[in-house]
Amino acid sequence: MRTLKYVLGLGLFMLLFTGCDDVDDTPPRLVDMKTEFVLPAPSRLTNAERDIIQAKRDAYEEAIGN
Repeated sequence: MRTLKYVLGLGLFMLLFTGCDDVDDTPPRLVDMKTEFVLPAPSRLTNAERDIIQAKRDAYEEAIGN
């Protein structure tokens, strides 16, 4: 029983340390990777939404005194 523990311990030790290889943590960098991003076209505001925004701008300008 004692030798079985040593054999299993040695086997586990070898299994743990033989699995360690030269590990590359990051993948290779792609040279042709795009760095430009195209933003989607903004949606058009309705008249009601424009009125809400204008009312908020007017309230802001009135509050700061312009």
